[in-house]
Amino acid sequence: MGVFRAVRGLREGNPVARFIKFPSLPSIFSESIVIAATPALFGTDWAGRYGGRAADVIIEDNTHGRALRVEVKATGQHAFQEIKQKDLLADALVWVRFGRRYELGAGPIEVVILESPGKHIKNPCRLDTRRFEAIPGVARDLKVFRFDNLEATLAGQEG
Repeated sequence: MGVFRAVRGLREGNPVARFIKFPSLPSIFSESIVIAATPALFGTDWAGRYGGRAADVIIEDNTHGRALRVEVKATGQHAFQEIKQKDLLADALVWVRFGRRYELGAGPIEVVILESPGKHIKNPCRLDTRRFEAIPGVARDLKVFRFDNLEATLAGQEG
């Protein structure tokens, strides 16, 4: 949040600074959130771990012996994301939308899950939230979770 604050301060003080981009959110951060929140997002029988080369995250249901390859995306306010071939081949796509949380220091976190993303999205592409949810069938198959803050996300307490 401090980096976002610093960039915002530069932008306010110098018109040329408006071209300075906000930093991207590190994948290890969003993947860690998905792993910690796996029971809330997928069910209490599921546990998550880093997926290495197979996927961003592997979630496993040890009760039924199932495992899913999960690709994780994270965005800030603009919610613009590049969907790659690996994302389309995953069993599930999890998109963590931080909104303006890092720019303002507060705000809800939205987590959306699309199982079998390749069923809906045929080719790699760049999408924002609106275009993503406008793809035929996506809105119907999307699971949406909304959390008041990071602590609630990790504890699985929807707001």
